[in-house]
Amino acid sequence: MSIDRLGVVGGGQMGAGIAEVAARGGTDVKVMEVNAELAERALERITRSLDRAVDRGKLEQSERDAAVGRLSFTTDLGEFDDRELVIEAVTEDETLKLDIFRTLDEATPADAILASNTSSIPITRLAAGTKRPESVVGMHFFNPVPVMALMELVTTVRTDSEVAGR
Repeated sequence: MSIDRLGVVGGGQMGAGIAEVAARGGTDVKVMEVNAELAERALERITRSLDRAVDRGKLEQSERDAAVGRLSFTTDLGEFDDRELVIEAVTEDETLKLDIFRTLDEATPADAILASNTSSIPITRLAAGTKRPESVVGMHFFNPVPVMALMELVTTVRTDSEVAGR
């Protein structure tokens, strides 16, 4: 089963890379940043990367335009109410990540998968902050995401096997 609607929390280098790769792959991507200025910077970062791919002959202009058209930005996690998967990619601050997961737990559909890109905080701790620990995974991307076609899926003893397989 594929994911058609992705949410990314954090449009820094890692979040922008995740959003770019997903949009290039045909996924509708909504990126959340804390303010409009950071959201604009995330769009600029993604657009520059896509433009470099066009300049290098690795991407057609029409594919670049289509990828940009699949991106949207918000400053409100409440707008993730239609997302099938949300990947959190903010700084390594456990308190911040737990706050995000609690909010996402309420804002997203009950069957949505919640993921973290953390490399240092146990996924079990983040999952425990939700009412759906069986739907929480780690998705550890490697930087730079558009270049490194590698992602480590991290599950817990509570992760549902169907969630891991989606």
